[in-house]
Amino acid sequence: MGCITHTRTWQETAALFNAEMTAVYSGGLAYEYSMETNGYGMVTINSDGSITEDPSFDTYQTALANNPAPSGGGGYNATGGASPCPPQDSNWNVTSDALPAIPSNALAYMTNGAGKGPGLTGPGSQDAGGSGSSTGTAAPGSGSVTAVATGAGSTATKKNAAVGGLRPLDQSPIIVGAIILGCTVLGGMLL
Repeated sequence: MGCITHTRTWQETAALFNAEMTAVYSGGLAYEYSMETNGYGMVTINSDGSITEDPSFDTYQTALANNPAPSGGGGYNATGGASPCPPQDSNWNVTSDALPAIPSNALAYMTNGAGKGPGLTGPGSQDAGGSGSSTGTAAPGSGSVTAVATGAGSTATKKNAAVGGLRPLDQSPIIVGAIILGCTVLGGMLL
């Protein structure tokens, strides 16, 4: 609470300690007790451990004296469980606490669950349909890869091939990097 741009007057104290706030808000925090480099403190702790009250302390003490804490529990439910809804009035225009009906599809989902997933081979799976469908039973190293040979455009089957038909490394980034490096060295020598 408060601001250090000008004098801290602690005017929020009146609102926070108001009886209308106790049902929705539980107090506040006066930042901060000891003066630090941020300038928000209310007291200065001296090198010998003694305390010097700053002007902000006095204004906060006055704000608390002018706004005593409200009495009562603010509607606190000491017995536990859900608190009852308030009675209908101009601020609470609710006549019933009944929930709206759940949509039929949502009710079916909540009652029956989502069902069994398709797995790797069922309908709706990533491999559903087509002649290349996965059976989910392949052993590591048992597959083959059809690769395109570079340059010739022909295909070949390679047993246990990890990657086939890679293009040769593009040399453009290396050439551009070498030109930039050369220009940098030449520019350094001219300085």
